[in-house]
Amino acid sequence: MAEKRGKAYILNQKIDHEFNAAGKAMQDVFCVFKENGVKIMPGVPKSAPKYLKVLDIPILLFYLLIVLGKRDYCIFSFPENHFKIKLISRLSKIRKVNTVCFINDINSIRDGNFDKPEVQALIRRDMELIGSASIIMAPNNNSRKFLISQGITSQIISVGTWDYLMEENVEISNAIHKTGEKWLIAFAGNLDKAPFINQLDQVSSEQITFQLWGKSNNPIMESGECRYMGSMAPEELPLAVSKCHFGLVWDGISVHSCEGGLGEYLKYNNSHKCGLYLASGLPVFVWEESGLADFVKENQCGYVIKNLDEIDAILQNMTKQEYETLLSHVQAVSQNVRKGYYLKQALEACFL
Repeated sequence: MAEKRGKAYILNQKIDHEFNAAGKAMQDVFCVFKENGVKIMPGVPKSAPKYLKVLDIPILLFYLLIVLGKRDYCIFSFPENHFKIKLISRLSKIRKVNTVCFINDINSIRDGNFDKPEVQALIRRDMELIGSASIIMAPNNNSRKFLISQGITSQIISVGTWDYLMEENVEISNAIHKTGEKWLIAFAGNLDKAPFINQLDQVSSEQITFQLWGKSNNPIMESGECRYMGSMAPEELPLAVSKCHFGLVWDGISVHSCEGGLGEYLKYNNSHKCGLYLASGLPVFVWEESGLADFVKENQCGYVIKNLDEIDAILQNMTKQEYETLLSHVQAVSQNVRKGYYLKQALEACFL
């Protein structure tokens, strides 16, 4: 008979409810954890006065010293308060509690510049904090390899992609491409952090139109092949982008490669927009060096490309039957993403 799993708690995180990936992504993570038996430690709300926020530490101490015990699990997401992580690391060893780090972002590698001494110092700090956990939930295979290259010896589990939870009763009808019409390619996100969009006219063609969703404080360069569709709440966005034929996962300053700090970061993180597209039933185009490339190839849910110029050539030769076959592959992944399947699988692997 299998040994019964211990209790599992995750540190509360103050999540912003804004029209961006950060809020929706972590809301979904906590929802999946809760649905799979992980309880959330109470915490002081983000809006509370500063003098009340000091109560977070006594609450954490109470759970580490009283509630959690041998073979139980204490989960924290990263980034998290450094003092809290160090406290968890020290007391969990005494209490024989399993510690799990769910990686949301590694900010020290977000902007590249790995050769700079100050960046190397930040990376070492982050690796020490992440590596203090006995189990790490990494975004993908690339990030797993990176952690190992940095000397981390903890058990590392790859999640694969972000899930994008949706109500079961939400029905999405995807656009079927018709001969002679333009291919519509969706790009959603913080447009101010995606300077490459100002070069899309270099890769657009008579058969392609890019449709852009997201917040922007700067004017969006529109043309017949590039249209700004506005900003929407996360629960409204899938229905909107589902009218396109593909979703684009790209970052950085150039359409020719994912250059720049954010482009480099795409090698290691899971872009939340990929979960959005897949939940919406869209096949995706992803950079061949991105952390999502393995997932897309394994699940046959899109194309792995070197640069955006390749999109036109792929679509020129695509038949209706080929596109419908691709949609059928995406449909299976879409159902999984919408119910939190990939995070659930990774979480269950933590408890084996």
